[in-house]
Amino acid sequence: MESPFVLRYLESSAEIEREFERNRKLYGERIHCQKGCSDCCSQIFQITEIEAAYIARYVKSLPAARRGPLVERARRYLPAREAILKERGVIEAWGSLPPKGTRLPCPALEDGACSIYAHRPLICRKYGVPLYNPKRPGEVNACELNFPAGEEIADGQLVQIQTDLYDRWRALQSDYNDAGGRRDDQPISVARAILEDFEPYLPPVIRPGASPSGRRVGND
Repeated sequence: MESPFVLRYLESSAEIEREFERNRKLYGERIHCQKGCSDCCSQIFQITEIEAAYIARYVKSLPAARRGPLVERARRYLPAREAILKERGVIEAWGSLPPKGTRLPCPALEDGACSIYAHRPLICRKYGVPLYNPKRPGEVNACELNFPAGEEIADGQLVQIQTDLYDRWRALQSDYNDAGGRRDDQPISVARAILEDFEPYLPPVIRPGASPSGRRVGND
């Protein structure tokens, strides 16, 4: 039985992709995102345990011939990431962001395309179009290849739609915590998700008719 947290994560992923397509229709040729454009794939970012679990499961399912090169790139990526951040005086912690312009190609990037595309994290699904975060209400961020700095972004629906997406994702994270989902002490990257097994972090699935302790619940 699939984890309800993975199912809700996939729902969030689908909602974000619909929002991306809404923007693509709204802005048309201003959105240059397509296979071969990998500018966003060199950003340094963090992912959640749920995203990591979904990636880790996929990597485990790959045949050795495909998994091997991916794992090797991930192994090289981690010390390189640490060195770049140290060089810029950054001690990585949950929620910390490196200085603008800090770049390192993602280990999932292969021949200009994402090798885990269907399992990529949320940020990879939405990057490229204007993004609104209700925690920073005074700004809208967007890929500068699509929207050069200072260019107007006119979208009367953006704030409401993306606030709703943000709230649902936050609710999923809160429910994950309440259900006893494991939290990692160290920030998680795509490279770690490739190298480590994060599926055990997910709360156990309680099957119909079973109690949280795992014992069957019958009719007395």
